[in-house]
Amino acid sequence: MTKQRVIVDVDARGRVSLARFGVKSTQLVVDSLPDGGLVLHEAMALTPAEVVHYRDPVAVAALERGLSDAAAGRTRMARLRSDQGLTPAQ
Repeated sequence: MTKQRVIVDVDARGRVSLARFGVKSTQLVVDSLPDGGLVLHEAMALTPAEVVHYRDPVAVAALERGLSDAAAGRTRMARLRSDQGLTPAQ
């Protein structure tokens, strides 16, 4: 996307439309700068379990290997706990 500098209107409720910049139906993180400027970054919500996973380099490496294997067609059948008559607590 090319850099654009435009004046936008802020309505009485403090809202601004970002549609002209291609920003629609998303969540943003807003960083306010000391000079009053704002920097917007697209946000992504993670569950606590996902945060724990992504902070573990061994788990991240295992996931990357699995995704790479799947992309290369190296897959195998997995046996699910439910196929073995087990419940998640077992």
